[in-house]
Amino acid sequence: MLTLRLLALCPFVLGGCAMATPTPVAGTQYDGVYIGQDRLVSGVDFQCGAPALQEQFEVRGGRFYYPFQVSPPRVAPLPVLVATDGTVAGQMQFGTGDEIREFSRDSVDWVYLRGGITGTTMDATITNMRCVRRLIAHRG
Repeated sequence: MLTLRLLALCPFVLGGCAMATPTPVAGTQYDGVYIGQDRLVSGVDFQCGAPALQEQFEVRGGRFYYPFQVSPPRVAPLPVLVATDGTVAGQMQFGTGDEIREFSRDSVDWVYLRGGITGTTMDATITNMRCVRRLIAHRG
């Protein structure tokens, strides 16, 4: 069974490690509820989640949490920042080892979310060593 483990060096509980910050962070111009499709581009569903997922999340103050598929169907909140130009970026390190094994460098991975918002549409790619997903969501 895969488990989510954050390293002791992470500054936030379930908030990720060493998050890249787009500068400057947007105010409220991109705020709202986004609804859309999250599709598997590369990888297998038992490691990466269902081939197509309906997603809904709220951007508030230039920040949101993407529901990252750590060990499907379990998710972890991936922190994402929105820059004033609409660029979206987030990253998080997570554990991939099973509960019996000792936590080691061989059982960690990084997930990255990169993309942008144009008008009311967010288009982003989510990648880790096993999976690539594409998210297209619209602000209602």
